[in-house]
Amino acid sequence: MVSLPIKWAGQFNIQKGDELEYNTDGAVISFSAKGEAEVTKTTVNLEGMDERGARYVLSGLHKSGYDEITIYYDNHLKTIEDLIKNLYVGFAIVEQDKNKVVLRCISRELVSEFEAALRRAFLVTLSLGESMLEALKLNEFSRLGDLTTLEKTNNQLTNFCQRLLNKHPYLYPKKQNFIYTIIWNLEKVCDNYKYICNIDFKGTLDLKEIEALEKVQGLLRGYYELFYKFEIGQVSKLNIKKKGIEKELFLLPDSKLKFFLLNSIYQIVEFSASMTAFKHEAQ
Repeated sequence: MVSLPIKWAGQFNIQKGDELEYNTDGAVISFSAKGEAEVTKTTVNLEGMDERGARYVLSGLHKSGYDEITIYYDNHLKTIEDLIKNLYVGFAIVEQDKNKVVLRCISRELVSEFEAALRRAFLVTLSLGESMLEALKLNEFSRLGDLTTLEKTNNQLTNFCQRLLNKHPYLYPKKQNFIYTIIWNLEKVCDNYKYICNIDFKGTLDLKEIEALEKVQGLLRGYYELFYKFEIGQVSKLNIKKKGIEKELFLLPDSKLKFFLLNSIYQIVEFSASMTAFKHEAQ
């Protein structure tokens, strides 16, 4: 028999006789409520803020797990509507006047959807890389702009995963920070792919540039495979592969493509420590 904190029990409407889920991790036992948590609300004032700053603020509040966000604004309505469409999955504007909107989550966010959403985030990023590589090989530069919709999908999926982790801080006991870091870097890698798609390419790419892009994409796929079939020896092999790609990139003339490919390999290799910590089982 254990006693539960009354505030926590009230928050999740836990009654005498209700069943709780529990998890053991060495000397730690964690309990999870099956009931719905109370709606969390916050208010933010965006007046005088530029568009990019407003996006950062609203993205942060979404990731934090708030279910209702009251926003005071001056000229940000289009930005808010765009975020509802492309980032705030399951949210809607439920109240609006001249300088105020209220956003509310109107759909259930199931913890059971976390694993599928994370895998889709990896696959969407890989798909963007493959499609981008194909277009550049064929000099079909006009296709690149259309591919950036995949980056928006990645944003939806990674934000959704981060939001679930913040709403359920014991989803992965003692390993929550590591999986959050993996998701964070995955979103940044996809950003670099988007930036490459936005480059105004002039003429045919050099064969060595195409080969470098192929190798960067191969490095990302290697970490995807490592995440779902973890082998400790692969961590070193992938890092050696990264060093080889880095040397080849340094030999290329300076360009926006080179800059974003270098950024990509640095962010991809950041998966190493977090994946090891997340996947490694204590002996």
